[in-house]
Amino acid sequence: MKNYSFYQYIKTRRGEASPIGRLASFIVEDSMFPKYSDDYLEISEYLEENPYRDMPLSYYDSAFDDYQNWLSH
Repeated sequence: MKNYSFYQYIKTRRGEASPIGRLASFIVEDSMFPKYSDDYLEISEYLEENPYRDMPLSYYDSAFDDYQNWLSH
């Protein structure tokens, strides 16, 4: 199993023409994002307190599910 933070994973999705790709662009440009976290709740709370424009939290939920699958392969 891989040992990477959510931030390290989401950087691999940057540039995609998808909602997760757009989310990745926002996260990579956000200097305050918790870059070393792999904790769903910590990241979710951060995104709730610092929402990205036109970016529903459901995109984060999908991205985190993909992240967990990515870790196990």
